[in-house]
Amino acid sequence: MALHFASPSRPGVYLVAPQTVPQDTTPNYYLENITFKVEDRIFKVPRYHFEHNSEIFASTFTLPAVDDVQAEGQSDANPFVLEGISSVDFHRLLKVLYPLDIPQILGMRKEEWVSVLKLSTLWRFLDARDLAIKQLTSIGLGSVEGILLSRQYDVAPWLRAGYTDLAQREEGISLEDAEKIGWQTTVRLYQTREAAIKSFNAYQHRNQGRFQHADVEGAFGEEFRRADLASAAYARTSRRDYHEVDEAYEGSVGF
Repeated sequence: MALHFASPSRPGVYLVAPQTVPQDTTPNYYLENITFKVEDRIFKVPRYHFEHNSEIFASTFTLPAVDDVQAEGQSDANPFVLEGISSVDFHRLLKVLYPLDIPQILGMRKEEWVSVLKLSTLWRFLDARDLAIKQLTSIGLGSVEGILLSRQYDVAPWLRAGYTDLAQREEGISLEDAEKIGWQTTVRLYQTREAAIKSFNAYQHRNQGRFQHADVEGAFGEEFRRADLASAAYARTSRRDYHEVDEAYEGSVGF
C-alpha cells in the first residue's frame, strides 16, 4: 500500500509500506499492551514503562504464566487487577508515563503531582518520582505539607526545609499545624526556638531575626539521617539527571 501526499507548489511524496517488517528491527516501537483494572475502571496502555522503568512490575511480569491459561493483563476480560489503588491516582500517573499532549502535563496541578509521587514511590518508577519531586518543589509546598509528604514518600530535603521554616518563622506554630506534625515534634521545635532566642539576647544579633540561629540540625539530626537513608534508597548509579528528564518530559516522549 502506498500513501501519496502532494501540493500545488511541491512534488508528490510517496510513502510505500513494506509488505512485512521484521519485529526485531524496531524493538523500541513494537510495543505490547497491558490491561489494568483499578477500582471499577479498565486501562489499556503499552506495558513498556511498567516493564522497563518499575522494579516492582518488572519482577512481576517475569513470573511464568500457568499453562493453558491466558496471562493476566492480556484482555479486558482478564485484566491485571491493582488492589488498594485509587483509579484517580493511577490515571494521573499514566498522564506522565504516556502523555497524550504537552499541555496536559504542563498544566498538571499540585494534587496530580502528589498522586504521581505516591504511585511512583510505591512502584519505584524512579524517573517519574524524580520528576514529581522537582515539579512539586517548583510549584511550592507549605512547610507542614512538605513535612507530611516527606514522611510518607521519603523526600528528605522537604523534611529539613519544613522543620527549618517552622523553627525560624516569627509567627510560630499554630495549633492546627502542631496536630498535623505531632506534639513531640512541636515541643522539640519550640525548645529549639527558645534556645535561639537566648542566643539572640546573649549575642545581640541585631541584624538577624530572633530565630535565625535555631539549631534545627542539632535537634533533629538523627531524624534527618534516617530520612536521608530512606531517600537514598530511591537513587541508582545510572540515573539520569534532572536536565535529561526535563528534556524527555518537554518532548512528551516519556522516560
